[in-house]
Amino acid sequence: MLRAALRSGISLTARRSYPPKAAAGAGVKVDKSFVEEDAVKLATHVCINAYTQGEEPGPKILPDSDYPEWLFKLDLRAPRELEDLDPEKDGWAYWRALRKRQIEQNQRIQKLKTKFLHLQDSPSMKKK
Repeated sequence: MLRAALRSGISLTARRSYPPKAAAGAGVKVDKSFVEEDAVKLATHVCINAYTQGEEPGPKILPDSDYPEWLFKLDLRAPRELEDLDPEKDGWAYWRALRKRQIEQNQRIQKLKTKFLHLQDSPSMKKK
């Protein structure tokens, strides 16, 4: 069919077609979240739902007696440094921190190896 069209003198032109441009306001996202400023709601409710669908912003805060005892005994401090930990006293926390430091050190070494890869074959880098 293409050959027949060319023989008859019809010129074919290829043209790309692009989707139409969007309207000016169509690509703008609307921020549906908000910051609760009502002091009474903040004192009586757990305001966790950013996209509220009802009147209440979230579950009500209950008195301390309604929560389990272990909840108030949780250690919420930042993790201690390896130097502050004792393997006998702190147990798994020490060994986890030690392993994390070893992994970080190995990653730094690997990064340096790839950075100076071109120097590894030089005569000054050969082991004696």
